[in-house]
Amino acid sequence: MLLPSLMGTYPAYPIASPESQIPNPEPRIPITIVAMNSTARALCTMACLALLAAACGGGKDAESPAASEPAAPDHLVGLHASDLTKGFRERGLVCKDAVLEKDFWHYVCESSTPLVQYRGEFYAKVPGRVEYIRVLIAQSGSAKLEVAAPLLAFLANQHYQGADPEQARAWVEKAVEAPGQTAFGIAKFKVSGDLTRLVFEVKAAGSEW
Repeated sequence: MLLPSLMGTYPAYPIASPESQIPNPEPRIPITIVAMNSTARALCTMACLALLAAACGGGKDAESPAASEPAAPDHLVGLHASDLTKGFRERGLVCKDAVLEKDFWHYVCESSTPLVQYRGEFYAKVPGRVEYIRVLIAQSGSAKLEVAAPLLAFLANQHYQGADPEQARAWVEKAVEAPGQTAFGIAKFKVSGDLTRLVFEVKAAGSEW
């Protein structure tokens, strides 16, 4: 058996006393200092977070775009195709059936004599969304305002959002002698040419025409 051989004599080693086994105690840190250091760190952290939040918030305010105005309508709100064809017919023009051209219905009304030609046309995606109107009056010989006036007044009198028929008629009368352009409500007016060939155009401010 191997057990007896392991029970031989061995050199004696000194046994350390219990006191010698306890390491030297570290000096104690005052509790008040620890508390102060913790408070300082907390305050520093809060200050940093506040500065970071302010910086982020300020950046957002600086980068946020200004509120944009609503886009202008792309059609003459309140005006219907039937309002125009009815008025043209009452003034002696003959209206053809509307023809689809790409995304728009093209309406044409015409009348002519040896001395004068009347043409009224307009474009609408659907009958209740008229975008562009054009009236042409061409005269031969001695051109007169009273020949063109009925058709010009009819178009200026149309009712749509923001319309001002009285002011529109007064402007058109002056524009016959001094062509130009202006706006009434959501519509843009333009008069070009002279009494021998006068063109009056009305379009929605937001239309691409």
